[in-house]
Amino acid sequence: MEWASLVGTGLGAVLGVGATLVGEHVRWRRTARDSGLQDRRNLYADCLVAFRTAHEAMRSAADEDHPNAQVRAVRIRQAFLHSGCDGARERLALTASREVTSTIDAAYVTLRGIHEVLASGATVPTPESQTARQAHRDTTDEARAVLRGDLGALAD
Repeated sequence: MEWASLVGTGLGAVLGVGATLVGEHVRWRRTARDSGLQDRRNLYADCLVAFRTAHEAMRSAADEDHPNAQVRAVRIRQAFLHSGCDGARERLALTASREVTSTIDAAYVTLRGIHEVLASGATVPTPESQTARQAHRDTTDEARAVLRGDLGALAD
């Protein structure tokens, strides 16, 4: 009888430790997944916010009074460069899927289109600027949809 209680106690201890380890592993995986999802969400938001910051900064620079067209173009270029969208795009490209990277690149190209239109002397209400802005709006909307889909897939 002494052996039976000793074996029962040992088996209970093994089962208890095993259950605790399994529980901790499940908790660790859930925490890692949630942390990765939050990191990805922040990365995506930072990129879109940087694109928006660049757009607004370029529009603001285009609306300023400038002594000549060259100074205006330089000011618009500086606004674009200081927005942080290049760095945000590169950080995203390191970790995101091809689909996400492609849609972000498309939005970036249209943002560069706004840059070119404004730097060439167009003002905000001109047809050229409206066309460039609409193209950027469309690609950004598409990027948002892809980013949401990617985040939804990661959450599952």
